[in-house]
Amino acid sequence: MAKLILLSDLKENDRLLNKLEDIFGGIKPSIAYIPSCSDPDRAYFKATTEFYNKIGIENIEYKDLDEEYDEIVTSNIFEHNAIHLSGGNTFYFLHLLRKRGFIDSLRTYVSNGGILIGVSAGSLLMTKTIELAGYGEDGDLNGVGLKDMKALGLVEFEFLPHWDGSEKTEQSISRYAKAKDITVYLCRDGDAVVVNNTKIEFIGDIRVIN
Repeated sequence: MAKLILLSDLKENDRLLNKLEDIFGGIKPSIAYIPSCSDPDRAYFKATTEFYNKIGIENIEYKDLDEEYDEIVTSNIFEHNAIHLSGGNTFYFLHLLRKRGFIDSLRTYVSNGGILIGVSAGSLLMTKTIELAGYGEDGDLNGVGLKDMKALGLVEFEFLPHWDGSEKTEQSISRYAKAKDITVYLCRDGDAVVVNNTKIEFIGDIRVIN
C-alpha cells in the first residue's frame, strides 16, 4: 500500500489539483509540512499553504526538524492524513531525517496508508538513493559530507526533478540508468508522478529512461 505524489515543484495545474483531490478521497485532510531546513520567515511554507488552499485544504502544520525542532511539536506528525516533504538541499534533508529517527517512521506511515507528497528534494527522498540530487551544474551540494545515499526506498525507480527537456540530459541519464540497471523518471516543473498502490500515473510530460 502506497500513496505517493512526486513533484518537481509546486507549479499548479488543473490535472494535478484534481489528482490531489482524488488521492485525498473527497476529505479535507490535515497535512504535516516538513521543511528540508528551517524556514524562519515561513516563506516556503506560506507558498505551500497557498497551493493547498486552492483545493480547500486549510489544516497545514509546520513541523521543523532543524533549528526549531521540538519533540512535543513533532510528536503528532504521523497522525496527519498526509505529510509534505519540501524542496531544498536533498543531502541535508536526508541527514535531518536520519538525525531525528524519521526514516523507519515514514516507511511505516506510508505502509499504513498515509499519503506522502514530495517536492524536488522531498520526491528524491522517496526513492532508493539520492545520488541524482547532485546531478548537473545546479545540483545540490553535499555540504554535510553524506556518504550513505540510501533514502526511503518507497519506489523502484529514481527521479530527476527540474528536467529542462534537453537531449543532453536525457542521454546523460540514459548512461546512468544503464550503469545502475534502474529506471529513471525525468520530470519537468509543473509535472508529477503519482503512485497509488500498484498504479503509477504521469501528470505532464514525464520521460521514462530505462
